[in-house]
Amino acid sequence: MTDTPFFDPWPEPEADDGYDNPDLDLPWMPPVNVAGIVVPVAAEIHRGEDVVVRVTHLVAYQRGLEVHVDTWLRPGTRRPVAPTDDMWRAQEPRIGIRLADGTRLGHRAPHGPPAPDGDPSTASLTQLHGHGSGLHLSSAWWVSPFPEGESLQVLIEWEHQGVPESSARVELGTLRGAAAREDVLWDPPPAPQEGFFGWAGYAPTSGEAYGSSLTITFDGDENEDS
Repeated sequence: MTDTPFFDPWPEPEADDGYDNPDLDLPWMPPVNVAGIVVPVAAEIHRGEDVVVRVTHLVAYQRGLEVHVDTWLRPGTRRPVAPTDDMWRAQEPRIGIRLADGTRLGHRAPHGPPAPDGDPSTASLTQLHGHGSGLHLSSAWWVSPFPEGESLQVLIEWEHQGVPESSARVELGTLRGAAAREDVLWDPPPAPQEGFFGWAGYAPTSGEAYGSSLTITFDGDENEDS
């Protein structure tokens, strides 16, 4: 052992234009100032010979729910993706949520045509992240606001791997109690102002793509993307 530092020093940063990326509390995403409560559920959505899909856990907030879905494939059964295949259909399961009142979230294809005109739902489903090794895929989905009713359904379909539409029911009573115990760490940063076009400006697109519709409020003014 020596006193020589293990890490080499960082190189001098290149000059930039000083782009300001402010800290914001985005109303369509999990709160950044709150530690949610992790609730394991292990609700099995589908079990076949070659594919198993489960809701592994949820993270409860008063603002909404993170739904974590894992998919496992038997080695040697992953079907190749041809250049002519629709990548959205082939690479991973399609995820959706049905709320207790019948509202469907995630039922429209990503980047598909907008929803027909009508009374918009304020509920939204947004993908937070997804990753995998090819045989084990994980994704997290944000449902907002916290759903009403006693339960919700998590649905999947994966035509490319021969998985039919399947669902699992998740009870909300325990999750609602967990959300009441969320740990508010400190005051939130400000909400985005109308006209903000940073990376957060893409949130209405994600809500529109994965939800039945989305209503975003900026300082009392409603901007609807449906």
